[in-house]
Amino acid sequence: MVETEQRAIDEGQFADVYLDPGGAVIEVRATGEAARMARRLTPGVKLADLVHAPDRRFLDAALQWAQANPDEEATLKLRVVRESGKLANIFATLRGTECGVHARLSADEAELARRAERQMRRVVEGSRQGIIVRSNEELLFMNDGFAQLLGYADAKELLRRDPSTLNDSIHPDDRAMVVKRITDRMAGKDVPPHYDLRLVHRDGSTVWCDTQAALVQWDGQPASLSWLTDITARKQAEQELVTSKEAAEFANRAKTEFLANMSHELRTPLNAILGFSEVIKEEMFGPVGAPRYAEYARDIHASGEHLLDLINDVLDLAKLEAGKLDLRESEIAVCALMEKCASLLRKRAEDGGVKLTLQAPHDLPPLRADERALKQILLNLMSNAIKFTPEGGAVRVQAARDPRGGMTISVQDTGIGMRAEDIATALSPFGQIDSELARKHQGTGLGLPITRSLVRLHGGDIAIDSAPGKGTTVTAYFPPARVAVRAA
Repeated sequence: MVETEQRAIDEGQFADVYLDPGGAVIEVRATGEAARMARRLTPGVKLADLVHAPDRRFLDAALQWAQANPDEEATLKLRVVRESGKLANIFATLRGTECGVHARLSADEAELARRAERQMRRVVEGSRQGIIVRSNEELLFMNDGFAQLLGYADAKELLRRDPSTLNDSIHPDDRAMVVKRITDRMAGKDVPPHYDLRLVHRDGSTVWCDTQAALVQWDGQPASLSWLTDITARKQAEQELVTSKEAAEFANRAKTEFLANMSHELRTPLNAILGFSEVIKEEMFGPVGAPRYAEYARDIHASGEHLLDLINDVLDLAKLEAGKLDLRESEIAVCALMEKCASLLRKRAEDGGVKLTLQAPHDLPPLRADERALKQILLNLMSNAIKFTPEGGAVRVQAARDPRGGMTISVQDTGIGMRAEDIATALSPFGQIDSELARKHQGTGLGLPITRSLVRLHGGDIAIDSAPGKGTTVTAYFPPARVAVRAA
């Protein structure tokens, strides 16, 4: 293009150019200076040949888009090469036709700006999001989406009402916060742009909105622009979730507190049953008479002991969950406690044909712990190992210093073992592993959960290594702070 062509473009004249599907000129409609501007665009010449090389792929893509979308139009900025070799900017508005593409060439930036403004207005006014522009005291713009958030058909219906203030659509509890943020934003202060607020629907209900706000210039004056999205459904779902969670936590606390408080009420009658059945079983006040009565008394006593064990497990777990189990710490000789627990279980091991051995170094330091809790940890692990080890198997209990400075107590057996997925079940309250040997033994399934809770109460944890048919090793780890090391 020559200088006169550029001048014609600058004066706002148009050249209507019709292109075939390949981008070649079919016809040019222009008069006066516009005709001079388009004189190089003769039939058969490709528009892309006159465009600066780096812009040609952009033009080709735009031409294809225009043919694929005949009901739409696009305006793009191109650089064309003048006859002098210099570059000039033009604007091409493309629209698809039956024969190809209609291109209107122009350099009228004002028209382009007006077109962009119209397009942006359609976007803003048609948005389902609420958009509002305001100053401290004056409403500058509102789209229909904002009015619909409040229950009105459009902005006109909302504006026909007679509000007492500009802020009465904001929930009273959020009003001061919103007004302060608008005031600070317009004063140039750093204000969080993203927050939630509540609006008051025309029916009196609350509308939660996710809000993005920014400082803008409106007619040369600072103003606050806000985009609001209705998130009422999400907030209601969150509240329902919180309510359900609180109800579940309350029910769980009530359950654990009830069980913890039932300790005395449950144990007192059981102790009476056990005591009186033992008197009859041992015939302390003379012969019972028929031998079957003594046999019944033994059954009552054995059942009572079993029931008491089950209740103790449930109550211990309830106390742990309710946080009502306080540690009474002292320095405990672990080896001596291991021997004491082994003496209580040795007969059971012998009856089951299981070899029980203990192993610990002679210089093992004391452990600072609750003696009753530590004894329960040992008894739970040892009795479980004996219970699930078939005849001819072995159980080994070891205590040792840990390389990290703590202490480990492990119980290893050659029993039935567990699969990886069974370990999680065994550690869950009331979890029962489904195996032939496991089904032969009654229990609550609380031994391991109680043991882990007691160890964690001491600041440690347990680890389980097991495989079906190869046995199980449960290791309780106690941190260095629990080891009572004597100064040299």
